[in-house]
Amino acid sequence: MIALENHGSLHKAAEEIAISQPGATKVLREIEDILGMPLFERQPKGLVANDLGGCVTRYARLIYSDLEHLHAEVTALTQGHGATLRSASSWARCRC
Repeated sequence: MIALENHGSLHKAAEEIAISQPGATKVLREIEDILGMPLFERQPKGLVANDLGGCVTRYARLIYSDLEHLHAEVTALTQGHGATLRSASSWARCRC
């Protein structure tokens, strides 16, 4: 969704995320089927997110950002960085 909104092209979005254009088309179609509405308007210059597509893409960006933070935190913890542990009566905190 993010790549599609960024590029306005299924072909370019598919290239960015390393899948085939038919695969990207299928994924978009499946998401639209689940939601029961189209997410992008087909225009001469490419695909443009409609209101629902913009909403879905905003949430996709939030999820992607959360996953990046999760990855960074897990990496830091597995490398022995960032964990602070206090007594049971206190609190545990992770600094990443």
